[in-house]
Order: sequence, then structure tokens, then C-alpha cells
Amino acid sequence: MHYAHRVLARAAGRQQAEIGEIIEVPVDLALGHDGSAGEFLAAWPPGARVAIPAKTVFTLDHLLPAPTVEARELHRRLLSFGREQQVHVFARGEGVLHQVVAERFTPRRGWIIAGADGHVATAGAFGALAFSLKPKDLVKVLLTGKVQVSVPGVYTVEIKGSLPPGRTARDLALEVIRHLNREAIRGKVLAFQGEGVWQLSVSGRMALCNLIGETGAVTGLIIPPEETAPGTKPDLELVAEEIEPLVACPPSPANVRPLRELYGLPITQAVVGGCSSGRLEDMRELACGLGENKVHKDVTLLVVPASACVLTQMEKEGLAGTLREQGALILPPGCGPCPGKHLGLLAPGDRVLAATVRNVPGRMGSIEGEIYLASPRAVGAAAAAGAVAPVPFGE
Repeated sequence: MHYAHRVLARAAGRQQAEIGEIIEVPVDLALGHDGSAGEFLAAWPPGARVAIPAKTVFTLDHLLPAPTVEARELHRRLLSFGREQQVHVFARGEGVLHQVVAERFTPRRGWIIAGADGHVATAGAFGALAFSLKPKDLVKVLLTGKVQVSVPGVYTVEIKGSLPPGRTARDLALEVIRHLNREAIRGKVLAFQGEGVWQLSVSGRMALCNLIGETGAVTGLIIPPEETAPGTKPDLELVAEEIEPLVACPPSPANVRPLRELYGLPITQAVVGGCSSGRLEDMRELACGLGENKVHKDVTLLVVPASACVLTQMEKEGLAGTLREQGALILPPGCGPCPGKHLGLLAPGDRVLAATVRNVPGRMGSIEGEIYLASPRAVGAAAAAGAVAPVPFGE
């Protein structure tokens, strides 16, 4: 039985979990945020009580500070719900949901997580199984403390070897995406194993799992080394040393090309941060890409720490000050412009190179703006050059 199926079976108190079975399992964390809270609150039954308040987490991260009167009204409703139900609501700029979960709740292997967000699989970096829900389905989870799951099949990706200098977990994630058959993985768990992922830092593992929501898989995780099944042939095998810097071009994260094919393509905006690339390691990668250069006069560089803790670390290292001096704008911890709500939207004619999670037209503002996705190091190099440029391979 695969690790993912053992996790589900144990959670359900059973010996086996057969593919296609509908089972209910208790959750270790239930997650939401202000981006989906409006639908959630509209579906909440009057007078009902949350069954698992200590395991329920909401963040204000998509719309903080509130850009509209309606957003502020939503925040007040969510804060009132939090007080009444005694659930966790992080409302003071603590950071984006998935980073707050990683820092404050320490997901562990075998945990079951359910959340009203498309990128909860980020917790798969810790060996947890995390399922994305619609807001109305989160209501059921909070009322019962359980999530209903159709036991998925598993698609295994093995990464051999180690990433060479200048290549990052983001490049690895894009390499995986461009080799996947979306129909083959639809509705399955995307499971990673091999030295190429086990050698990644926690931040690197989170960056890899963060993009699982863009693959069509139901969720994904990194299999702990001791939990792999010996002799089992993976569905996809990649060699880390062969990976080069990559970029996802419009209109989807699946449109992946070598970065070198786009050298010289002008950009007007650059973004690093949020749930996909807002950790300290990402900020150091951005700084490496920039080198000692100023941000190009035609580029707006937006930097979004994933959490207040990350921002504090950046300030202690002097990294925040250096980035500001080079011309970057450091935004409040959270999602920043990635969801297209505020804090740096695109206008027609804008072209952004971002280390964020999605690049469908209109994602970050105008449908006529162009969104390209790459690593923080590649974003830094482009922000300095004013166009897509080679990434420095030094540390």
C-alpha cells in the first residue's frame, strides 16, 4: 500500500484504503482566508458551532490592508466569526496562509489538512496530505471535524541527483510541470521522491509542492525517504543535473520553455513573494539575481515577504534595506499582487516576470497584461536588466 493510502487508512481507523472508496477522515487542520471567506460565511448555518476550533485557521492575506470598503466589511465579519467560534484568525499581517501554517502549526507527516484555497498542497512539503475545497465544503468540515475523500490514485515522480548551481526548486517544479501528462495525473496524488527532492531545504520543498495546484492533481506531497516502496518504478523520472532555468509563458503554468529562449524580452514589472516565493531563501535568491545592480528604470520590482517572521529576518540581515536601496518596493506580508486584488495590479501593456503561482490572463489585473513565471533568481536578473536575462550561477 502506498504511503498516501496508508496515511488515509490510519486517519480513518482502517487497515486499507482502496482507490475510489469514499471515506471520511478527521482533519488535523482546517484552513481558510479572506479571499474565500465571503462564500464560506454566506454558507455558514446560523447558530451552528465549529467542531474543531483549535484546529481551524483563517488568515487575512489576500485583501490586507483592505483595498475597498467591501473588503473591510468582510474582514470585520470574519473577525466576528473568529471571536464567536474561538478559532484562529490571523489579522495583523502575520502573513500568507500557507507560511503561517508552516511557521505556527508545524505540519507533520501523516496529517490530514483541508482548506478553501487552491494551493494547500504546500503542506505536502512536510509529508502531510492536504486537500483543496470549495468554501461551502469547508463549512461541512468545520461542522463535523472531518473531510470526505474519494481515495485517489498516486502518480510518482522521482528526481535523481542534485540541482546544479543557479537552478532552484522553482525550476524543478516547472520541469516537472512541462513533463506531466495532465490527463494521467488528474484526480491523483502527485508524489515526489528521490535525492533531488530530499536534498531540498524546507523552503525548496514548499516551493515545489506549492505548484501542485497547477497540475491537475488532487493534491501532492514529498514522500519521506523511509516510506518509499523499494523496487517500485516511478511514473516519471527526471535527472536534477539536466534541469536548466525555466519560465512558464502565458496563458498557463503548463506552457514552460527554457529561459534562454526569452532573453531580451522586455518587462515592466517583477514580483517575488507570497505563498510561492516569499521565504527568506527566496529573498536571498532574488538578491543574487540582482547582484549589485539597481532595478532598471522601466521596471517596478515588488517584494512580498510570506510572513512577518520572514520580513524580520530580512531586516536583521540587512537584506530589506539593501533591496530598498536598489529600488525594490517591499509590500506587507501576505499574497501581494498575485491574486489580482490590489498592491500592484497590471495594466494593458504590462509584462511581469513573477515568482508566483499562476499566470492565466487577468490573474494579476488587466486581461491584456502578460504574466511569465520563473525563479526568484531569474526575476532578480530581469529586474536589473529590464528584460529576461541570464541568471548568475554563483552562490
